Amino acid sequence: MNIKVTGRNIEITDSIREYVEKRAEKLEKFEGKNTEINAVCSVEREEQIVEIQVKLDGEFIRIEERNQDLYASIDLALDKVERQMRKEKEKRSAKNGRNTSFKEKFLNVFNHAEAENSGEITKTMCYEIKPITVEDAKLKLEENGDMFLAFVNAENNEVNVIYQRGDGTFGIVIPE
Repeated sequence: MNIKVTGRNIEITDSIREYVEKRAEKLEKFEGKNTEINAVCSVEREEQIVEIQVKLDGEFIRIEERNQDLYASIDLALDKVERQMRKEKEKRSAKNGRNTSFKEKFLNVFNHAEAENSGEITKTMCYEIKPITVEDAKLKLEENGDMFLAFVNAENNEVNVIYQRGDGTFGIVIPE
């Protein structure tokens, strides 16, 4: 893993460089053979900006975070990078044929529901279902802008549905 820390309009001290490197070490579990991490720290007015770029075996991830505190910006950016790298790793493992049992469970639920419904089906949605945490499901729902998201809860291995309520909060449907 190659980590490079640079600064624009800011001097990168040893403590900042060490902090970024220490936090980026957590990303080694997602590492491919040729992973490069480039962190660019800059200042605009009163905002501390951190831009993280990751090149991971042909994949490219870019995250930018702004905050009043430089260390908070680093934390937020690296947390987002970790989520994205986890997502990419899950995609690769799904392509290799893993997690098929969860997909089959999900399809069986929909096939059973379609057989009971005598109404006309006007839309069909197909997507791969993977075990994720409730927090990751909430983030994915916000990213996609969908009305709901069915997912396998990584904590209890059950199929759950998360949805956004009218007041901005979230609800979860858990089977009994």
